[in-house]
Amino acid sequence: MKKLKAIVLGAGYRGRAYAEYAKEHPDQLEIVGVADPEQAGVIPAKKYWKDWRECLEERPEADIVMVTMPDALHYDPAIMALESGYHLLLEKPISPTEEQCREVIDCALKNKRLVIIGHILRYTAYFAHIKALIDSGELGEVVSIAHQESAGFWKVAHSYVRGNWANSIKSSPIILAKCSHDFDLFVWWIGRKCRKVTSFGSIKLFRPEMMPKGAAKRCVNCPSEIERRCVWSALNMYVDHDELKYLFADHSDAAMQKLIEETDYGQCVYRANNDVPDHQTVTMEFDGGATVSHVMTGFTAKNVRTTRIALTRGEIVGDGENLDICRFDGKHVETGVPEMYRIPNRSRHGGGDFNLVSEMIRIIRRDDAEEIRSTTAQALESHLICFAAEKSRLAGGRVIELD
Repeated sequence: MKKLKAIVLGAGYRGRAYAEYAKEHPDQLEIVGVADPEQAGVIPAKKYWKDWRECLEERPEADIVMVTMPDALHYDPAIMALESGYHLLLEKPISPTEEQCREVIDCALKNKRLVIIGHILRYTAYFAHIKALIDSGELGEVVSIAHQESAGFWKVAHSYVRGNWANSIKSSPIILAKCSHDFDLFVWWIGRKCRKVTSFGSIKLFRPEMMPKGAAKRCVNCPSEIERRCVWSALNMYVDHDELKYLFADHSDAAMQKLIEETDYGQCVYRANNDVPDHQTVTMEFDGGATVSHVMTGFTAKNVRTTRIALTRGEIVGDGENLDICRFDGKHVETGVPEMYRIPNRSRHGGGDFNLVSEMIRIIRRDDAEEIRSTTAQALESHLICFAAEKSRLAGGRVIELD
C-alpha cells in the first residue's frame, strides 16, 4: 500500500500527538514538513518553515495537511490547503465562527477533499462500543441521553481560565472548544439531525470579586499563607505536580518555573482575562424525538465523561471506562467492541489519537467519493449545535431552531 505523506502546521501538543503516528507506523505515514514559528524542530521532518503560508506556497509533495494551530488560525490554512488539493486533518474546532466553518466544509466538498476533524472520542473503543450497541438495534431506539463532561478543576483552570481558550474573542466559546467532541458523539450515535437547542451557563467562580483578600495578581507574588491554601495555585499545578506538564514541549523544572513567572499560566485565576463559562448545560431535540442533556462543569475532581442512554428496549450507563448494559428482556447482549478498536495503542485519549489518523489513511487509500463526501459533511453538524447553544446561552436560554 502507498505510504502517505503529511505536513504539520503547528508543532504544539496536538500536532505532536498526530505526528507520533508516523514514528509508530513509518510504512503508512511520513511527516515531510513542519511549520511553526518557534518549535517546528520538535517533530522530525525533512523540511521546516517558520510560517505556514511559506510552507503551503511551496506546494510540498504531500497528501495530507494537519492544521493544529490555535483556533483563530484554522480558517486560512484550511482553505489554502484544500484549494491546493490536500486532504485535511483539522484540529477542532473547524473555526471560531459559523460562517467560516461552513466555508471550509463547502470548499472541501467543492474540491472533493476529505476533512477529518480532531474529534478523537469516536475513534476510541469505549465510545465506538456505544455506537455499535445503538446501531445493532438490540436495545431498541434512543429515547434520551444524559451526558456530563466533568472537565476537572485543574484542566479548566489551565485551558479555560489561564490558557489559550480562556477568551472567546481570541479563541472560541468553551462549548465549541471543549464540547464539540461531545456533540459529535451525539450526532454520530443518534444518526439524525438536531433541530432545537437551548442552553444556560455562566462564570460562577473565576471573577475578580471572588479573589481572596490580600491575594496577588500572580501566584509567585501571593502571600504564602494564601497561596498554600489555594487549589488553583500555579505553583501547585505546574511545579509541584505533573498532571499538566505533558502539554508543553519543554516541561523541565526550569521551564515550568519560567512559565509561572512570565506567562499567563502564572496569573491568579480570579484576575485572568477569561470570559467563557466555567459551567454550561445544553438541551437538544433531534429528529424522531430523541432528547439529549449535556452538562459541562469545571468543578470536578476527575476529568471524565459519564453517560446514561435510555433506549426503548434497554439502557446503557457508562463511567468513562466501563459500560453497564441492560436489556429489559433479560437476554444476553451480543454486541461488543468493534474489531478495529480491540487492539490498544499507546496514544492518548484511549488510543483515539492514533485511531483517528489510521481512519484518515484508510479513507484516503480507499478513495471512495461518497465516503469522502459524507465524512466531510458530517464534520459540520456538531459545530452547528455548538453555535446554537452559545446563541441560546447569550439570549438567556432562548430555544434556537437549527436549519
